[in-house]
Amino acid sequence: MKYSLPNATVGEQDLTGKFAIVTGASRGLGRGIAFNLASRGATVLATCSSETTLNRISTLQDEINHLFKESNNPKYNPPRIFGVIAPLDEPTRCSHNIVAAVKENFNNKVNILVQNTALQETMPIEAITDNHVRRMLTGNITTAVILVQALLPHFAPDSRIVNISSEAARQNQPAGVALVYAATKAALESMTRVWADALGTRSGMERTTVNSVIVGITKTGDTPNGLPEGLPDIEPVRKVIEEKMAACSVCDRLGEMEDVVDVVGWLCCEKSRWVTGSAVCANGGTSKIL
Repeated sequence: MKYSLPNATVGEQDLTGKFAIVTGASRGLGRGIAFNLASRGATVLATCSSETTLNRISTLQDEINHLFKESNNPKYNPPRIFGVIAPLDEPTRCSHNIVAAVKENFNNKVNILVQNTALQETMPIEAITDNHVRRMLTGNITTAVILVQALLPHFAPDSRIVNISSEAARQNQPAGVALVYAATKAALESMTRVWADALGTRSGMERTTVNSVIVGITKTGDTPNGLPEGLPDIEPVRKVIEEKMAACSVCDRLGEMEDVVDVVGWLCCEKSRWVTGSAVCANGGTSKIL
């Protein structure tokens, strides 16, 4: 069986008994994150945008079942993965559907929230419309705010919240096509710092950490042209990709999905307990935060 992550193995079961929500988990980075958490024992609520993509969640469960069977370890049982439709552009419906699934499948408790999904619409500066701005702000900011708010009664102490940001929030993007997207990711990082201060000492959520992960250009295997998802196939973009590869401090390549997934996975575990309010780079050094 081909797994969502290469070199897939049943990891240390450090997340057994934990309940995790991963938004946008039907494909790409979100699917890889959900796979990582489930392979370590977490029960996962994987969100998607439609009935069509909901079918992909069941194949993720199949992968996890097969992976645990291959491990031949009778001590390990494959965790459940539940799918739920939670459209980004409908904040109230999104949060309502997720909370309903938490009540039904998670015994009202949440230990991990990974806000991965985002609208990635690109548009040249001269073509930006009111509708584009409103849609991006709603999907990438309002929904994140409303979801965390809706889950406040369900978070357990020592919870982990990880928000997926982008180096677009800190660096200029080719042809200015990601202007509004970049602004929403900068806002998400700001909200991360506020949540870290507000939630870490909140009654019932003591010692909860909130961090963002700054993702660089990463291959997820979702696009036919070989470019990372969300980037238009235009010459300025390809030039920037070449520059990013040259600027990588680790090696001359783009990021692979597991490079980012492993960072997110660490931030979801107990060992990351002393890291909060941080913007953690997972980009090979192409964007450095001091």
